[in-house]
Parts: sequence; C-alpha cells; structure tokens
Amino acid sequence: MLAPPAPSTTPPTVSRRRLTGLVRMEGRVEEIVEFEAALVGFFVEAADLMGVPKSVAAIYGICFASPEPLSFADIEQKLGLSKGSVSQGLRFLREIGALKEVSTAAHRLDRFEPDMELRKLASHWLEERLQKQLNSGQRRLAAIGKTIPADKNGTTKNLRARLKSLQDWHDRTQSLLPVVRTFLKLA
Repeated sequence: MLAPPAPSTTPPTVSRRRLTGLVRMEGRVEEIVEFEAALVGFFVEAADLMGVPKSVAAIYGICFASPEPLSFADIEQKLGLSKGSVSQGLRFLREIGALKEVSTAAHRLDRFEPDMELRKLASHWLEERLQKQLNSGQRRLAAIGKTIPADKNGTTKNLRARLKSLQDWHDRTQSLLPVVRTFLKLA
C-alpha cells in the first residue's frame, strides 16, 4: 500500500486577479492577503468614523499588516490605488505621524512603516482636527447668535436658550481638551 502524498509546505497562491475588499490577491499567497484585507478593512471602518478617506485608511492598514516596511510601489501594487492616491495618502499619514519613513542600506527607495505610538495619532487628531473644529465652532456660534429672528410670540427667548445650550456644550468640550492632552502625555 502506498503512503498518501505529503502535504505541500508552500501555501496556495491565487493566480487570477481578484480584489478582497481593497487588497489585491493577484498571484499572492491567499492567507497573507486575507490577513492584510482584514486589517485594511478594520482601519477603513475606523477611519470612516473620523471622516478619513478610504484610500488613506487602506494605505495605513496595508503598512500595518506588513512585517517589513513597504515601498511606494509595494503599496500601489498591493492595493491597486493610483500613484496620486498613494502619494497623497502617504503624505497625509506622514504629516499626522501615523507612518514613518525608513531607509536602509539594502533598499535605496524609502519605505514606510506604521508608527506604533497611539499617543502621537491621538495628539495630532486633537490638535489638528478637534481644536480647529472647536475654534471654527466658536466663531460660527457667535455668528448664529446674530441671526436669531426678532421676537414673535416669545420665540426669541426660546431660540437664545437653545443657542446658549449649544454654546455650553461647546465650552465643556473645549474645557476637556487640556485634561485629555495631559492624559496623552502620561500614557
């Protein structure tokens, strides 16, 4: 009786071009692509909550999923994004401190890997996004206050009270920022 053939030690590859979410499978090991696609999907969903473009989240996700730093061409190939989308996404992710450039003697091209300090990302989000929104909100609320219509059957008083509530919410959020910043420095 013949022994059954030994299982193959090489993982299967996908020969046809297929996209799993945003990650290309073309000619790549299926298990690796599935892992990359799961992480990319995770970051795309999270970024959607913060209003970050899907392509930016996908770039961060693919870099996060890679055990080695990725080049521009690697990212473009794995995600199938345009050069412009990759370029803009990398620029944005470097500016906010989510990705860092890594150059080695073995690789002339710059490569990118995630900066694993969540504190940097959170601090940047607070400074660049939330603080700007709060500053803009303060100006907008002041302008809205000037547009409250003249009193008709007691409506002005009611509208001023509502606007005051909105300003109070805004002020409370503004007052929490120093506490959050301090927490991030301690973490």
